Amino acid sequence: MFDYKNVSDIKSQTFALSDTITRQFSRTFELYVQDIEKLSVSIIGDSIIQNSLIDHYHSHDPVEQNEIELTINNRLFTHLQSRSQLQSIYLFTLDHNAYFVSKASGPKVSFHLEDEIWYPRTAEIMTNKFVLLPVCEENTGGDRREKVISFVRNINRIPYRDTLAYMKININVNVINDMLVMSDANEFERSMRVLIVTDQGDIVYDDKDELTGNTHSGLGKSAFQKSPHSGELTWMGQRYLYTIEHSDYTKWNTVILTPKDFLLSKQKKSQYILALAGLLATVLIAFVSYLLSHQITIPLRNLMKKMTRVEQGDFSQYMSVTGNHEISRLSRIYNNMLDSISRLINEVYESKLAEKNAQLSALQAQINPHFLYNTLNIMKSISRVRGIEEVAEMSESLAELFQYSMKNLQHPVPLQEELNHIENYMNIQHHRFGSRFELHVSVPEHLLHASVLKLTIQPLIENAIIHGLGNMKSGGRIDLRAIQNGSSFVIEVSDNGKGMDKEQLEGLRSALQHAAHSSRRIQDQPYGIGLSNIRERIRLFYGAEYGMELESSQGGGTIVRITLPFRDHDSWNKEEGSDEYISGGG
Repeated sequence: MFDYKNVSDIKSQTFALSDTITRQFSRTFELYVQDIEKLSVSIIGDSIIQNSLIDHYHSHDPVEQNEIELTINNRLFTHLQSRSQLQSIYLFTLDHNAYFVSKASGPKVSFHLEDEIWYPRTAEIMTNKFVLLPVCEENTGGDRREKVISFVRNINRIPYRDTLAYMKININVNVINDMLVMSDANEFERSMRVLIVTDQGDIVYDDKDELTGNTHSGLGKSAFQKSPHSGELTWMGQRYLYTIEHSDYTKWNTVILTPKDFLLSKQKKSQYILALAGLLATVLIAFVSYLLSHQITIPLRNLMKKMTRVEQGDFSQYMSVTGNHEISRLSRIYNNMLDSISRLINEVYESKLAEKNAQLSALQAQINPHFLYNTLNIMKSISRVRGIEEVAEMSESLAELFQYSMKNLQHPVPLQEELNHIENYMNIQHHRFGSRFELHVSVPEHLLHASVLKLTIQPLIENAIIHGLGNMKSGGRIDLRAIQNGSSFVIEVSDNGKGMDKEQLEGLRSALQHAAHSSRRIQDQPYGIGLSNIRERIRLFYGAEYGMELESSQGGGTIVRITLPFRDHDSWNKEEGSDEYISGGG
């Protein structure tokens, strides 16, 4: 099982590494061919070459033909000499003539278009812009011959697009060696064989320089049909792992072969390492067992006994600590644990006492609000009996306002209830301030049942009266509006009071943004901590996407907007499993 897993891991690593190299090498070769295509475009677009080719067809004078040949060859040489990897450039005319320049020395020979092996493929050249021809040999002078790859395309007359000639650029195959960067220090890469192969099996390039130029190598499309990107194959009597990358641009395949014998050698090394590791582990286990039996087991048994007594409730079972070895460190941790347990027991006991005292205090404190609420109702009744209607109205509004405030703040209510609470508050303020200001409410009927947190709107009205309209003797106006916006709705409270300047507004916004760490800064702002309280309640109950916005200008009033999720209170209340909220009044 281990051998299988080991071989599988090595195969996975080999495929991953060779796949990366295959794709990188294929892309590098594509970029180089693209550069050659750009060179061919610059030759086609050379006006001197264009005009010379046209003159070639119109001239029959040998002297003029020699001048044309000299002109074309000079232009071709200009393009050739700047690229060391190019071997030669040919221009084949349609009337059995050829112009060429080559880096090889030697006499010029005649060439004919019909003699070229690619001549039957001219229709393919017209369709695909160019074709790449596998390796052939070119005479470079004397007995020297260089292996080259040919880039062939047609030359169109500009701007008429009719064919003037065909171009062949021969590229020295050794240029591919510079594209392949392999590390000799890497055992994987040393075992790999990199090939560029046509679909027919012709080997364009072999990094070992043994098969470059070979035809019908057995590596055509049929060799890779079972697994198009990676797998195993038998080639030249040997088993290989392969990865292949086909280039739609060059129409060639980049193949990396790794001998399967390499995996077997890696497996044998792993077996040797495993055997050695097993032997060392056996010796180490024997040594550790000796230490455990004589130096660790006894202190651990002692610790287990003490822990058993601690489990029974005896927290005085401390371990003696000597030295700085692992058992001593464990003993210190154990002693610290006992201290922590004792401390937590005391804290829990004190917390229970504090909680009990707080419950008693809460019950005692509840007497005073009930007493005050009942007193206000008595004042209302007496005032009505004696005909003091204003006192009766104020007592009734204050009693209802107080009763509303006694309910649980953490529960939402219908917007209608919050508006009723605001109406009671405004009744009291009108008795206090008279007609110095007015409240205008604009709320669509369908929003009256929207769910809102209690006491989120009335403090905004109070802030507008105290801070916005406090110095106005008459003409004060407060507008309360509610607008639905998709799945949320906005409540806006605006006044026409004195407003705030830019510095005050930015200070208040910043303080609200960092309310958790800047309570003193909020208290210094004109609007106090009420806005911070509302903003934090909304954020904690509904989430960070809901909250509060402020707008104000000096002498132009203030606008406060709060955004809440739109929920029908009755439907939401049933979903939460609570048909009514607990009232604090009595």
